[in-house]
Amino acid sequence: MKRTVVILTGLIIIAFAAYTLLKPRMAENNFRAGLQLLDSAKYELALEKFNRAIKLNPKRYDYYFKRGVTLAALNNDSLALADFSTAIGIDSTRFELYIERGVSHRKLKHYTEAMADLNRAIVLNDSSSKAYYQRGLLNAAIMEFEQAIKDYNRSIELDGSNLEAFYSRGESLANLADFKGAIADYDKMIEGANATPEAYKKRGIFKLKIQDYNGAIADLETALKGLPNDEEALYNLGEAYANVQRFDDAIKVLDKAITVNPKLPLAYGVKGGALLRKGEFKQAMAAFSKAIELKPDYLKAYYGRGVARAFQKDYMGSIVDFNKVLSIDPSYVQAYYNRAISKAIMGNHKEAIPDYDAIIKADPKNAEAYYNRGISKMNVQEFKSGCDDFRKALELGYKPAEQMVNIYCPKENK
Repeated sequence: MKRTVVILTGLIIIAFAAYTLLKPRMAENNFRAGLQLLDSAKYELALEKFNRAIKLNPKRYDYYFKRGVTLAALNNDSLALADFSTAIGIDSTRFELYIERGVSHRKLKHYTEAMADLNRAIVLNDSSSKAYYQRGLLNAAIMEFEQAIKDYNRSIELDGSNLEAFYSRGESLANLADFKGAIADYDKMIEGANATPEAYKKRGIFKLKIQDYNGAIADLETALKGLPNDEEALYNLGEAYANVQRFDDAIKVLDKAITVNPKLPLAYGVKGGALLRKGEFKQAMAAFSKAIELKPDYLKAYYGRGVARAFQKDYMGSIVDFNKVLSIDPSYVQAYYNRAISKAIMGNHKEAIPDYDAIIKADPKNAEAYYNRGISKMNVQEFKSGCDDFRKALELGYKPAEQMVNIYCPKENK
């Protein structure tokens, strides 16, 4: 009996020793299987393999690293972060670990920690295009667009095939209102392998910003072939159509945007603008009112509705809308001008004059504002000052002022 126990114990010891010796190989087999599944985007299955590999051999940094990558792909950034930290604890010399942990920190909005990790990655490897690209994304996330562009530049310098860097640099350039620069980056993308509907959409929007309306139309129409229900592409295409006076096309595409999203204020606002320019003032007012209902601070909708009301001789209503515009943005000069016109038509010349003052202060060469202010001044019997305005308007090239000078200011004109 004792001999049997001794034999069994010996066999157990041998089996345990064999298992211990085989564990690294078993761990590696699971790890390699996990890598294949990760490459095939079979993340749940890959995670199982990496879990087994780590259980069998918890001392390998790369096991934690790849499990972290898998968890990040499954949008579990908190657990991914923990794995990247464990991997760094095992081997702190690997720049790629800091990149991935920095990405997880950024996605979790831990911006200070993310910046520290990405800076460390660049110290460890100054030639990593990915490190600069990810730091660029981080700088963009914290609204440091100029620094983001510098990082994207370095990333592209290191790897010109990284089309995502062109895309992201274009976004940052657009945020700095450098739309021509943004278009150049999207040109590069569209010429390359990433001629996606999204790229055409973005380039079309940027072209719209620089008033290249036909270019915007071409890009946005191309984008909509792949993204037929993209509300942003639809309402921007509507605006581009309206700017080349294709009002019916604009209204049609904007109605489609509204069908896609009935609560999209921009679509109603742009539609209101197209209807206004088409001369359909009542329908324009309805569209602007809906836009305002959905977005109570929609400045351009208030302005457009004010203009539509003025065209329908609802001057008091137009003044109410222009008042709202100026309460939102006191520097919106055109609202002062239209409010002054409505006040003057109603006979409120004394109240119109301060609005003309504001226009002339913002634009001292606005001849028409001098002319109209001169009319209002004449109506409140400020004859000398009114004549000064007529003469200034004439000096700036506004021909109708000549008749006013000849009629009302003959002495000053001699």
